[in-house]
Amino acid sequence: MDPLPPPPIATAIPDALLRTVYASDQAMYPVALSYDRLYSWANACPELCVCFRYPPAPREVLLSPENDDHVNDGDGTDGDGIVGVIIVLPLRRQYWERLLDGRLKEPDVEPGEMFPGSSLGGDGQENGMGRVVEEEVGLHVYHIEKFGAFNESMKGQRFSEFALAEVAARARLKPGWNVIGISALTATQDGKRTFERLGFSPTGYRELFVAKYPGQSPRESGSDTQQLRMVCLSPGQGTHLDQAIDGGAIVTMSEMTLRYEL
Repeated sequence: MDPLPPPPIATAIPDALLRTVYASDQAMYPVALSYDRLYSWANACPELCVCFRYPPAPREVLLSPENDDHVNDGDGTDGDGIVGVIIVLPLRRQYWERLLDGRLKEPDVEPGEMFPGSSLGGDGQENGMGRVVEEEVGLHVYHIEKFGAFNESMKGQRFSEFALAEVAARARLKPGWNVIGISALTATQDGKRTFERLGFSPTGYRELFVAKYPGQSPRESGSDTQQLRMVCLSPGQGTHLDQAIDGGAIVTMSEMTLRYEL
């Protein structure tokens, strides 16, 4: 029996891939998020914002150039060996709790203030005596996506399970971090099913994009953001949905989900 291939390795997200993620997210769910803000998240905590690729076979290593910049084209094709990507934001507890119920929106997450640690690297704060002060941290999955083939026979894991387990393990190793839970704002049916399977539960906060015209999609609206308006429903406001959309057509709806056990 042939041995199982080694697990994917986590590497920094190439800029081209990050831009691809940004463009696809904006086409599907056009929130007011700038690319600079997305880049600031990945730059502030690169340990939790990674892409996964299978390591090359020994012969491929011998044949490849010493500088691997040429293979990092970041388009998710088989040519660069990228399996998938995950972008996770570590938030101090007070900011994470605001995100869970909608008081804080994803595009407003500012890493310099809201990520744990005295530096953007998030290695914990010192109390002036050389000791790291522990902080409660909530992890928020901004994006997770599988691009290429993933060997699901490895530990019986799907890519989503593998990627979440990897970043959760990295977060637990951060000095001063007491990780209390993990959340995700799901915007597609596949995403909802994935996180439900992973044990996430809705917090009750929802974001809706409402179109003036029935049948309109985010792609059809193009760059004309006036064709869509965003409606936010806090926990407990579900009974007021018809009043909130005011006769408009719901184009897409996202739902905040949460799991306390990593």
